[in-house]
Parts: sequence; C-alpha cells; structure tokens
Amino acid sequence: MPWFAIEPKTTNMLGTNVCSDSQESALMDDETYKDIEKTFGGVLPLDVTKLEIPVEENPDHLNSTSSNVDNILKRHYKEEEEDDNHYYINLCKDFMISPFNLCFTFGDGSGQDWVYSETSKKMYIKMEKVLPLRFTWEPSTTGLFLRTELAFLMDEHKSEPVRRCYNHMAMTNCVNQTMIPDKIKHVVHCVNHPESLYDEKNEHLSILTPLYAAEAGAQYFPMCLKFFCKNSCQSGMNRRATELIFTLEDQSKNTLTRCTLPIRICSCPKRDKSKDETECTEPVKRRMLTSNMSSADKHVYKVELNVVGKENYLAVYKYAYDIMAGQAAKTGQHEFYKPYLDDILNKTP
Repeated sequence: MPWFAIEPKTTNMLGTNVCSDSQESALMDDETYKDIEKTFGGVLPLDVTKLEIPVEENPDHLNSTSSNVDNILKRHYKEEEEDDNHYYINLCKDFMISPFNLCFTFGDGSGQDWVYSETSKKMYIKMEKVLPLRFTWEPSTTGLFLRTELAFLMDEHKSEPVRRCYNHMAMTNCVNQTMIPDKIKHVVHCVNHPESLYDEKNEHLSILTPLYAAEAGAQYFPMCLKFFCKNSCQSGMNRRATELIFTLEDQSKNTLTRCTLPIRICSCPKRDKSKDETECTEPVKRRMLTSNMSSADKHVYKVELNVVGKENYLAVYKYAYDIMAGQAAKTGQHEFYKPYLDDILNKTP
C-alpha cells in the first residue's frame, strides 16, 4: 500500500486515530493531488471503500499489544506445566551461544573409588563415594547458580526422570534414616554446600547451588558429589547409561550455558572402565579386519616352475607358504587358506 493511502476512521496498530476521507480532502487541494499522481502514479483521491483492509476478529486486540504478549507467555508456560516431558526435553536441546564458559576438572582421589576414562570419556565411581569437582566460569560474574542433574544419556530415555531404586530408597536402608526426606529420592547429593536446594520439577530431580567467588588462593569453585544408587539397579536406572548435566543459571533461572559428564555408578569402576574401553576399540579392529578381508585377492593361481637346486626349490615353497599364512592371519580367514597351506606342506620333501 502506498504511503499516502489513508484508512477511514479506524484505529491503527499504535492505537491512534487517522484521518477520514473528508478530512483528507480538506488537507490536500486538487493541485497537490495532481503533483502526487505525476510523481507516484495512480489516481487520487483514493476510493477507500475498495481497499482490502484486514480486520481483526477482536478489534480490542489492536489496542492491547502488550497484554497480548502476556497472554502468549501465559499460554506457553501453561503448556509447559501441562507437558510432563517438556522440562527435560528442553533441558537437553542445544542452547544459544553464551558468553559464559563453564568448565570443570577433577580433584584429587582417583583410584579405587573413582576413575575417569579418556577413551570412553566417562566417569566410573562407586556408590556413596565422593566425586570432587572444580568448576570455573568466565566471566566470573557473581549471583549465579549451578544446577546439577543426573539424566539418561540415550534419546529414547531422556524424558524419564532418574530416581533411586526401591531398595535404596526404602526407609529400612540405614543411610536413609539420617537423611532429610527431601533428599531421599535424589541419586545425586552435594555434600559440601549445605545451602544447596534439592529441586523437583515434573518429577525431574536436580540440585541448585549458589555460586560464590573462589576462596583466597583458589582458582575454582569446589563441588563434592555423592551417589546413592547404581546404574545396575533394576527398579531405578536399570542398566541405562546416564550423564551429569551442569547448568549455569542466573537469578531468574535462565540458562546461560551447560556442560555434561557421562557417568556410571558401579561396584568396580576399574573393571567397568576396562570393559567399555575394549568395546570402544573392538569396532575399529573389526572394521579394519573387514576392510582387509574384502580387499584380499582370493583367486587361486596354479604355478608350474622348474627350479634349479633343492635349496632354491624349498625356498620357493617356503616363500609361498609364508605369504599365504601371513594373509590368513591378517584377514582371519584361516579356513580358506588351510587347504593350500597343507598342500605346500605335503609337497615339501
């Protein structure tokens, strides 16, 4: 619509009245109309009754832009509360690039209680043992919070909350008898910050810890975690892979950035670490073996030679035997090469 098309006695998006066509005529004479027609084209004055002006079903909507935004937000949060899975699915989605850089390192104590694998990029720890972490964030703004949550790693389980199994959560368990009731369902506990809040939203459990400036002489924020259930427990994690999600939040609980740590709570960290590392390397070996097998020439060639000298004759047979034996070991196809290797042995005097 050209800039000079004026609506008759209606309210624009800013809530201010515009001129009617009678007022429009009073503002411009015939000469002005002709100048505008010559410059921009068209025929003036416009017949506003022929203009297709979109009309809102609710006219009051035009005068209540801010209230409309509020209503949209209310509907959004209402839908979020009604959807049990929304909270966690949102948590695991990629977030926008943040100026904050949240990092952590491990404290002292690796050994029998816990061990980290560089191969599988996973932490292995015994139940009820302390995992010491050291957090840093840049810029080192104050008034922030760190949310710690144990979540399932695989996409098909992400919407399910991670809680302790029935056996470990039972009140007959001596550990629970001295535990604050709000903490009993939580697998993860923070043991060095009593001001931490144990939060629950849509059955998903997390710990919210206020971050403060590093102590004098320290360059990090210490966080000591304990775990009160195992990944192998049937009525709890039920052998499903898990990860710790650390989320940096502001005072309004807005997500600033996050980082993750795959973790397994088990009885023998070193054994499970070794098993996972083997599983990580075996597929690579299998792929190499398959590649070698597929590229090997399996066509059988018949060779008839007259060799001078017994020593040279035996050397030819030995060379042929060594080549095929090496190929059998390289490809793993021992059964394929065995008849030909046996034939050389039978012909060797």
